[in-house]
Amino acid sequence: MNRTWSCFDCRFDGAEPVCVTADGTFDPQRLARMLLKIPPADGTREEKSDRMRAYDCVDEMMQTAPEAAVTFILAALDECRTGAHVALLGAGALETLLKMHGPQVIGVLENAARKHAKVRYLLSATWGQSSISPAVWERLVAAVKPGPVMDADCRTPAAGMTDKVLDAAGLAKLLSEPMH
Repeated sequence: MNRTWSCFDCRFDGAEPVCVTADGTFDPQRLARMLLKIPPADGTREEKSDRMRAYDCVDEMMQTAPEAAVTFILAALDECRTGAHVALLGAGALETLLKMHGPQVIGVLENAARKHAKVRYLLSATWGQSSISPAVWERLVAAVKPGPVMDADCRTPAAGMTDKVLDAAGLAKLLSEPMH
């Protein structure tokens, strides 16, 4: 996938992109680990500035590159190890993507939600009803309906679904299962 977005540091400071490998290949898992503060497998430490750059890159991607953004969201979800990671992804990047490009990306997310409980869980973490198209919001509610869900908060597509909220053990099991 070609990188069609460019964050502030890459555009104006000539920084090396944090979203690609040394050979220029888009690396959504690396970017997700930086954003979620998950240490790299090789034991190196990411700097705080890397996390801020990852945040800027993800935000720019969500706003300007919907196809790459969906790829990132699904790859990042597979990197999530805690409910807090999923919440950060759902209430941050996913919410921005749905606000900016909801009609364009909802179909892909619905398909992924039909196949993976983990995606339904992520979609249930979004709070953007007031800024997401009502038609897209209705589709989110339908996609989340089979569960599991993060919570039954009235601001989410899982409003009132208390019987589908995962407990800690259920969440740990869900997050341990890869989507591919």
